[in-house]
Amino acid sequence: MKSFKNLGEFPIVSSLRVRTPDEAIYDIEDGEKQGAEGFLLHVELMDELYRTAGSIEKIVKAATKPVMVLNYRTAENFDDERLNALKLAGVKAGAAAVDLPLNSFDNDCRESLKGCRASYAAANPDEVSVNPEATEKQKAFIAEVHEAGGEVLVSAHVGTMLTRTQGADLAKEIESRGADYVKIIVCAQSMDDVAEIYDTIRELKRTLNKPFLYQTYGLYGKLVRPTAWMFGSGMILCHNRYTELSNKENPLIADVRRVKELLFSKKYGK
Repeated sequence: MKSFKNLGEFPIVSSLRVRTPDEAIYDIEDGEKQGAEGFLLHVELMDELYRTAGSIEKIVKAATKPVMVLNYRTAENFDDERLNALKLAGVKAGAAAVDLPLNSFDNDCRESLKGCRASYAAANPDEVSVNPEATEKQKAFIAEVHEAGGEVLVSAHVGTMLTRTQGADLAKEIESRGADYVKIIVCAQSMDDVAEIYDTIRELKRTLNKPFLYQTYGLYGKLVRPTAWMFGSGMILCHNRYTELSNKENPLIADVRRVKELLFSKKYGK
């Protein structure tokens, strides 16, 4: 079975943000030609009739590289049981991994942080639940995915900036829930914040036992996303091309390959 674990350090992972399976297959074929080593499939962006296990299977079969299934909440669909059921079906259809948000099974995650003594709670982050019932449901879902032969990336798009201590503590919390990969996206507001992000990545590289992504969105995402991997963050999220659905903070595959050629050396310290 295809696996993200076998990709090694700093794999180029192309994001599939499309409306139809045919578009996804086009981007897979083009992305692999450009050097993509894995793919993220945003099922929630596909037209409703294609949000099925059959469509996921068709897309996955077109790829020679592993595919991770994402199915985030939307205004029309925010039932975590249904969202996660489709992700699990995707694994059974051949997907290598799924993305599980850290607020899954909790519709008021900030309420769960009241009274929480963990350092990151002081930042009042979004997409972070410490609700005991939600936590147990997340662990159970992770176990189901593992039993089906898949891997789980647990993500938190926190909507604010975290200090190094807060970021490291949150990463440890995610790791403790059974995640195979840790993903934290903060919101930098300055170049000082960017420096803090790189510093946090170095701390996670020293202390975390699982591979991780630690990045920012917003203005500074354009700087951090193509460079965070050089400091130790894992997958390099890219696009093979830009469309109306693309996240243009993610670099193009060709640009990342150029950055690697110009700026990176294997002689750099770990």
